[in-house]
Amino acid sequence: MEQPFPIVRRPADGKRTPILVSVPHYGTQPLPDITRADYSEPWFETFAYGFADTFVGEIYSDPHEHGATVLATPFSRMFVDVNRCCDDFEHHDGAVRSRRGVVRTHTMRDVAIFSRPLGLPDLEARLCALYDPYYATLHELLAGLHRTHGYALLLDGHTGSPRRMKDHQVIIGTRHDATCAPQIVVTVAEIFTRHGFEVHENVSGYTGGNIVATFGQPWTRRIHALQLEINASLLMATSREEFIALISRGGIPEKAEANIARVRGCLQDVMAALPPVLATVHEP
Repeated sequence: MEQPFPIVRRPADGKRTPILVSVPHYGTQPLPDITRADYSEPWFETFAYGFADTFVGEIYSDPHEHGATVLATPFSRMFVDVNRCCDDFEHHDGAVRSRRGVVRTHTMRDVAIFSRPLGLPDLEARLCALYDPYYATLHELLAGLHRTHGYALLLDGHTGSPRRMKDHQVIIGTRHDATCAPQIVVTVAEIFTRHGFEVHENVSGYTGGNIVATFGQPWTRRIHALQLEINASLLMATSREEFIALISRGGIPEKAEANIARVRGCLQDVMAALPPVLATVHEP
């Protein structure tokens, strides 16, 4: 593995805030034992990049410099999607079949991605190696923040497909206000609005994935969770095909840098504003 799993970036000593940023669709790497020969079509190898959230690594590259702890996975969600339920797949005669679940074995047009079926034992091994440790680390980090501050906030960071998000620029998901105090949502929405973004809440399909649903228990455990989805059309300055080709070579389209900087500046304001809001929510 080129990077440790999972990736954890911690703030400097004495600067840690009660915020944990999770980036579950950060990764673009294939599993170490996957080669081009394992795909049913050679070009399917690019899916590992295509399934990653566009520019999410650049957008969330520095929250740890502003007091937040950051957690991410280096591996593409094609192999394990840690923001899905661990049983989100079908299986027939011992072969796993999933188009948009905890793994991806088929395209949305039902074409097999890999030359050989994924067996149940192999899937269980993946979940034990990659899914379970991500959730264990989430639990450990949130528990540590809670011990220090008496409460914690989990911000699950994403960029979304323009085809699916359509004209929605920024969507905040809280499982219809179940996983996060409203004061926190209002603060995040106001900051993005001030930076010129249109903000929506709990749009169908973007109300919050499994991570937010699992850990967001604001009133029973004082752990708040919200999903932040930013439309990738705000960031991309090339076609999707050009983007994948460039990213696979380690580059960033020059025109996209200003858009990324704008969103990063907005997130810096969010990181600075939320700790006092959390303190107010839970003041005696």
